[in-house]
Amino acid sequence: MAVSLLATSLVGCGDAATLTLSNGERRELSDYRGQWLVVNYFAEWCAPCLREMPLLNELNERNELSDAEGPAVLAVSFDALPPAELERLKTDYRMTMPVAASLEGPWPFETPRALPTTLVINPRGKLVDSHQGELKAEDLARWQARYWPKNNGL
Repeated sequence: MAVSLLATSLVGCGDAATLTLSNGERRELSDYRGQWLVVNYFAEWCAPCLREMPLLNELNERNELSDAEGPAVLAVSFDALPPAELERLKTDYRMTMPVAASLEGPWPFETPRALPTTLVINPRGKLVDSHQGELKAEDLARWQARYWPKNNGL
């Protein structure tokens, strides 16, 4: 147990939590500091993942089109796909949110073992909630009421 705690504490000693988007752009978790972040792991072969994309698109678009305090949305490919393939998926499934090819460094969660998995990160970069399985409108409404209630209309 002590070794596990030590290893966990050392991971964050200098490495930044980073991501590489499907277009090759690099970002850090710290770029989202001060705002809520919804991270959704998906795969093209995962039917529930694809069924929940319209809800995630709606959440993303509502936040982008208003002065809402709602979350930024980030889709993360579970599979190691080349950038061109991810861009194709983004187009084919009309994904309006950024799509990450990979996450590196000390993110506040482990890579999920089941898909789809959606995680809620607070404005300080801490994991505060997660959901395994297909998201429903009720799940987003619950998160809205709990985490970003000023974002009306979900």
